[in-house]
Amino acid sequence: MSKVVKNSLLSLVTFTSLICLSLQVSAQVDEEIEKNFPVTSQTDFSLNNINGVVTINSWPKNNIKVLVNISAKTQEARDDVTINMTHKNQRVTVSSDYKENSYSQNKQGAKVDYQVWLPADSNLSGIELINGNLIIRDISGKIEAQVVNGSIKASGLSGNSQISSVNGHVNVVYSLNATDVNNIDVETVNGSIKLYLPEHINAAITADTMHGSINTEFGLEARKNSFFGRNLRGKIGNGGNIVNLDSVNGNIKVLKSE
Repeated sequence: MSKVVKNSLLSLVTFTSLICLSLQVSAQVDEEIEKNFPVTSQTDFSLNNINGVVTINSWPKNNIKVLVNISAKTQEARDDVTINMTHKNQRVTVSSDYKENSYSQNKQGAKVDYQVWLPADSNLSGIELINGNLIIRDISGKIEAQVVNGSIKASGLSGNSQISSVNGHVNVVYSLNATDVNNIDVETVNGSIKLYLPEHINAAITADTMHGSINTEFGLEARKNSFFGRNLRGKIGNGGNIVNLDSVNGNIKVLKSE
């Protein structure tokens, strides 16, 4: 075998080895974690997540199930995040905690998606997301939820709610039999708001937008402000329950639940 061929083969082997090593270093890392917590009625549940989608569903069990899906481009990025879950009395707390400065330094850091199942009468007493959409289904307890970059879709609600997004649309649907509601507060900076209410609900509505329109299916009309923006002040039925809607750059619609 000639010296040229030997050198070429040696170079090919070395190059192939480097590629394999590179692929091993940058290989996708996926991990799933599942935990269950026995609870009774009126449980408080809170969740804090930096990067990933969160879906919260109700189910007919005295148990909270948390399913975590972690994906990262490297093992180092996976190791930068820790999933913490605590259960004390009737409160379950979940958080994605990154090593100091690791997430800001590594924009391709680990992505953490959550799926949660809990009793319908649970209170979501602190759902906070930075980058990721939030989906809530069929919760009758109190809801406090905030998202910075992401949309919020909440359906089948029947309790008080305080829901906000900085950059994202907010869509909130109350069930037809929602009767135990005293306060609904929905806010967004850059995004639209759609709120669906039972046709026969009694509510006093306040709605404001600086750059957008306001429309309802309840016979209420918005007014133009003196300089810019629109506002709506009105009652559905006999009033009473307080509904506050506020958007800076987005339209507001108050529609009828179906």
